[in-house]
Amino acid sequence: MTMTMTFLTKIRLWLVFSILSAMAAFPAVAQTPGLPSLAATTAPAEASDADNASVQDLIKILENDEARAHLIESLKNSAGDQAGENAAPANMPAEIIQGLPGEVAAYSRGVVALALSVGKNLWDTAGHSLDLMAGVGSLDLPRISSAILPVAVVMIVVFAVLALTRFLKAPLLGRLARRASRSGPFQKLMVLAIAALVDAVAILAAWAVGHVAATIFNGGAPSLNQALFLNAFLLIEGIKLVLNLFVQPNTPGLRLTPFSDRQAKYWYFWISRLISVIGYTFLFLAPIVESNSSYAAARAVRVIVALLSLVTSLILILQNRVWVRDRLARAYDQGDHSVSAQFNWLLGRVWWLIAIVYAVTVFSAWLTSPTRGLEFIVAASLKTIAAMTIGGLVTTLLSWLIAHGIPVPVSAKERLPLLERRINAFIPTLLTVIRVLVVIVVLSVILEAWRLLNFSGWVATTTGQRFIGGLFGAGLVILIGFVVYLVISSWVEYRLNPNFGKVPTARERTLLALFRNGFTITLVVIIAMLVLSQVGIDIGPLLAGAGVVGLAVGFGSQKLVQDIITGAFIQLENAMNEGDVVSVGGVSGVVERLTIRSVALRSLDGTYYLIPFSSVDQVANMTKGFSQFVADLGVAYRENVEDVKIVMRDAFNELQTGEHGPEILGDFEMFGVEKLGDSAVVVRGRIKTLPGKQWGIGRAFNEIVKRLCDERDIEIPFPHMTIWFGENKDGSAPPVRLSRPGADLRAVTQAEPVGDQSDPSRHGSVDREGLPIPPDEDGVGDERG
Repeated sequence: MTMTMTFLTKIRLWLVFSILSAMAAFPAVAQTPGLPSLAATTAPAEASDADNASVQDLIKILENDEARAHLIESLKNSAGDQAGENAAPANMPAEIIQGLPGEVAAYSRGVVALALSVGKNLWDTAGHSLDLMAGVGSLDLPRISSAILPVAVVMIVVFAVLALTRFLKAPLLGRLARRASRSGPFQKLMVLAIAALVDAVAILAAWAVGHVAATIFNGGAPSLNQALFLNAFLLIEGIKLVLNLFVQPNTPGLRLTPFSDRQAKYWYFWISRLISVIGYTFLFLAPIVESNSSYAAARAVRVIVALLSLVTSLILILQNRVWVRDRLARAYDQGDHSVSAQFNWLLGRVWWLIAIVYAVTVFSAWLTSPTRGLEFIVAASLKTIAAMTIGGLVTTLLSWLIAHGIPVPVSAKERLPLLERRINAFIPTLLTVIRVLVVIVVLSVILEAWRLLNFSGWVATTTGQRFIGGLFGAGLVILIGFVVYLVISSWVEYRLNPNFGKVPTARERTLLALFRNGFTITLVVIIAMLVLSQVGIDIGPLLAGAGVVGLAVGFGSQKLVQDIITGAFIQLENAMNEGDVVSVGGVSGVVERLTIRSVALRSLDGTYYLIPFSSVDQVANMTKGFSQFVADLGVAYRENVEDVKIVMRDAFNELQTGEHGPEILGDFEMFGVEKLGDSAVVVRGRIKTLPGKQWGIGRAFNEIVKRLCDERDIEIPFPHMTIWFGENKDGSAPPVRLSRPGADLRAVTQAEPVGDQSDPSRHGSVDREGLPIPPDEDGVGDERG
């Protein structure tokens, strides 16, 4: 912060020094040859006589040889004296004169001389102002009053009509202001233009009514004094109209400046009063005084009014010095340390000094050279104000567009969802460049207006024309390239939008995406070459170098070349498109993006794979043309195969009549028993579906099959273990013999007939051979198997 303040303080000191230098230079400029001197403007008749006498004396001297030689000798002596005054003292050492101390001393003497010159010019200006006021004594008030009296009627009529039109237009301006407050910057400017047109019509109406009143009052054409007033009224009210455009004291909705209502009314009141006083004095009152009193009296009136206006301006500047400083430094004090914020902070510290120096300089230039000097300052000031006004409006609009972007209609958004994003990705950059160019042009116009830079002269040269033409051509090429890119991208986007027009196929989506990428790369290369050509760079060597580099890259990056070649053949053979489900390089997933050198897959779990075509040896496309769901149904060995087939056909019929029916392309294909497994008989069938619908149809088919099998008591085997004990000839199961570990089965009695063994109440447990199992100590048989 300290370093920034020190730097800004140094800049402020240099600005103050430059302003003082300019103020001192204006009176000197006013006295240069080609500009009328003070004597020539204050006393034209006497100066003309004196000039004629001097010319006659000079002619006589030049005709006399002796006198001419004496004049030449006198001029040489005078030139020698001036050179001696400007030369360095004889006793000063040469090393001091030529070294850095000598430069410092010379600079110090220049600063002192500048200060003395400024003081002398100000003193001379003040003294000359008092001399010019001496003509007040020659005022002939009765004659002036009698000359103004016929104009008074016209003045009353004009100002009455102006007041009436202001009253009548107030409701209209109020509606316009309310509409402007709800509108954007472009609409606000349009409303402001309409309001300015209404004000201009009111001024013209008052002027026209005044002209008619003067004609009626005089019984003919208006008098000279009435014409002076009407012309002054038209010019002054026109200037105040321009002021009203920016300040708008009564219609805040139309205001362009960041003023509050009180501040707007305050500044408009004082500035408009100064404009009226100076304007009517110089354009109306002073000519009447000059024609009815004397030139000296008119000059005194002008000086008095100008001096009072200067004092009023200085008081206004000093009274508002702190307020303007705080207003300009607000952004910087709130933490914004951008270049514009720092510039405003610096301007807030010195603005009052610049304004005072400017006001005093204008007054001094008018006194010393009322024609050429004042004309130059007024013209430069008007050019500066116009350039800053127009540049400020343009940069404000550009800043608003950069911040808010360019909106796109809803209908266009629906058809082209990415159009607004593309436009607002390019336009802010373009507008930023244009804003910088506008600032440069405004600064150039201001510097040229004050004759500090000959911008128009440089533009007229061959170099300037070549530079401006190249810059304009490069910008035009970039703009045309962006428009072409926007048109092609929007067309591709429109074709890919399934909500409008024909729904694109997967092949169309793939080819359109590839076309957009390839076209964008080609367009960028062409635009870059054309831009370089426009700015004066020979692109022939660049093209040759690009060919050599391309050849080297082709040899060094064989994998890249292989990627591109393989990708090109894959696209030519239409092996896969965006949205297809494929298996590439051992990875299965949906094709998300397809370029000329790689394919991007998204697997079922969401993993993103990027596979270059050089690593692809085969492509398995599971959604090409149509799909098939293979239904394998495993049932228990005890089930009837025909019953299983009926279940599968019934499940297909139910599926075909449901919501999945439109996705099925053919009848159910029954293949029959596919294999006899370890624990199941597998029956196979197949359903033909639309591409990519086989998985959804398969899940729905399996749900129906499971429900029908449960309803019809068809067992779908699952992993389990069955212990088999054999089977008798008649199909009955043999008895199970159970014994304790270590028991002697031969000691057990012979088993009873098989038919009697079914009665468990007759004996205890028996083993597999039908022999009884001896009981335990507690009398219970062992039933372990």
